[in-house]
Amino acid sequence: MIALSLLQLLVIAAFAPLVQGAMKVMRARLQGRPGPSAVQPYRDLAKLWRKESILPDGVSPIAIVAPGIALGVALTLAAALPLAVPGIPSLGEIVSLIFLLALSRFALGLAALDSRSAFAGMAASREQTIAALVEPTLLVALLGAAALGRGTQLSALLHLPFGLAGLLAIGAFFLVLLAETARVPIDNQETHYELTMIHEGLSLEFSGWQLALVQAASYVRQLSFLLLAGLLLPGGTAWTLAAWVIVFAALVTVVETLFAKVRLFEVPQLLASAFVLAAASIALRLLGATL
Repeated sequence: MIALSLLQLLVIAAFAPLVQGAMKVMRARLQGRPGPSAVQPYRDLAKLWRKESILPDGVSPIAIVAPGIALGVALTLAAALPLAVPGIPSLGEIVSLIFLLALSRFALGLAALDSRSAFAGMAASREQTIAALVEPTLLVALLGAAALGRGTQLSALLHLPFGLAGLLAIGAFFLVLLAETARVPIDNQETHYELTMIHEGLSLEFSGWQLALVQAASYVRQLSFLLLAGLLLPGGTAWTLAAWVIVFAALVTVVETLFAKVRLFEVPQLLASAFVLAAASIALRLLGATL
């Protein structure tokens, strides 16, 4: 079991930059641009890993360990997904994983504040504000799908009956996916305009191998959430799951192309809608709706 989980972790970590590169290529093509190569994220990570890491003077040790914490949390999420094995009880528990994801966000937020950069601190404040809306919605969406008579393990998400309740749950999870992966209309990975960026602002003061760890963590986390979205949909085979990952990656890219980033004050309304969808999904499951 441990060997299969380790193999699963290595496969997800190996393909995560490729998924990021493919989504960038697709977005560029939809916008009429040639775009970078699909393997460009691998080159970026290799280049950053060879560079020296420079931090502002006077920072505490949290700024040094925060990138490692972020990558460790992302890899733990990748290992806990019930793909190669039905699920590891100590890692695949839904509530504990929500707290683990919060730990990554908390560590990067502290590091951003510790840098004493005004823009990094502003991004940390925005990230925590969005997290207060995203994490409850993610918890309700997953528990609504798994906890109703099936337990709170991630393996309880497998082979769920899919109907109107499942459709509402996947709609809520898709909005959470956009927020967790810093995608338009909630955030924008491509911008470095200080007044609008959120997730990118957390890594503003990192460089070299530390920035490589932060970017690798975001790639692994993104692919893990795409896989988790695929687990909420009908299937059960590796090929079906891979197809759902491709569908969700394409859908995210299309949304980024068709929609503009919303104003910061409109993000709570969008995420509140996701929470309502997740709660409605639970209500329908409790009522036994299978339409």
